[in-house]
Amino acid sequence: MMAIGKFSARRMAALLHKEMLETWRDRRALWMAVCFSLLFPVMIAGSTTFFVKKHAEETTRLALLGAERAPLLERRLQSDTLQVDALEQGEPRALLAGDYDLVLQVGDDFASDYRNFRTPQLYLYVDSSATAAGRAERHLQERLGSLQQLVAGQRLVARGVAPQLLAPWKLQVRDVSTPSGRGAMLLAMVPGLLILTLFVASLATSVDTSAGERERLSLETLLLQPLPGWQVIAAKTLSVASMGWLGALLAITAMVALMPAMPLAELGIQQATTTAGVITMGLVLLPLALLVAVVQILLALRSQSFKDAQTQLSILQLAPVTLLMALDMSRVQLADPLWQLVPLVGQQQWLKALLVGDEVSLPLVLAGSAASLSLVVLAVLFGARALRRESLLGAL
Repeated sequence: MMAIGKFSARRMAALLHKEMLETWRDRRALWMAVCFSLLFPVMIAGSTTFFVKKHAEETTRLALLGAERAPLLERRLQSDTLQVDALEQGEPRALLAGDYDLVLQVGDDFASDYRNFRTPQLYLYVDSSATAAGRAERHLQERLGSLQQLVAGQRLVARGVAPQLLAPWKLQVRDVSTPSGRGAMLLAMVPGLLILTLFVASLATSVDTSAGERERLSLETLLLQPLPGWQVIAAKTLSVASMGWLGALLAITAMVALMPAMPLAELGIQQATTTAGVITMGLVLLPLALLVAVVQILLALRSQSFKDAQTQLSILQLAPVTLLMALDMSRVQLADPLWQLVPLVGQQQWLKALLVGDEVSLPLVLAGSAASLSLVVLAVLFGARALRRESLLGAL
């Protein structure tokens, strides 16, 4: 009995060595996994830097026509982020087509109406088709609103009326969010992209080791060997999962390495991910990498051809990520610990916490990982039964 067990173990080791060798010899699949794994961390770092730099340096340019009739406006509107240029003349459409974001024209009777406490006219010209028009308009409205309140208060004081009578209360907004909370909002898309990396990095390998081998007739030769079906599926799953897991580890490492170059401090976010956190994220994704690999293999085996397998798996890799992003955008409450037992959802929640340095519950992580591994075992057994069908090799 012991000799049979050792012989079976040697056969499994030889089969696993063969699958690993074929997987890591495929340079095309390896380069695809590496390039995609490094692509999205660079994109996130670049977009974050561009966003912060743009908002920090962006200045609204305002052309003020008829400024001599309202010198108060020119002095009060001028600020570090609002550049006011007083022009004697100009056509609003031409000015907006040039270097100006907004054009504010003072009415001809502004001075007399202002002195007589009537409502003088201001005309704001804006090009709504411009990308910066909405932000510039809101900026100017805020400046004009504060100036309007100042003038109204001075008029009340001149007549012996306390301005507080028109303001029964004063609202002060106090932000109680923590750096980790703000980091969770900014990095909310990162867990979904890390999970997407698992699908993309293992896609080419899973198709080649299943539908590809079937078209090359090497799968038939493999099935003629005295090997249990579960060993064949398990060896292919481990080899495919190794490629997907490598992609995820590269993405995590690149993301954490690029964090010091990202302007997180300007957004009030502290980098809290440590080396231990990176290792933990890799271990958290390992059961999911196995589950993704075995599902991809089973779908590729039941496909009609190599191209059909590529099409099906391309759709598969978008569906879970779309679901996770929909959960984030709809703000579905996942506070119930049972959600962490669901594959994909659990890994997403753990990665979110680890990226900003929050603690995760070890029992829940172990329970969720065990749930994913249980699905892997069931999928391997299901695949072993599928290998016994004669129609599998005739699916070409």
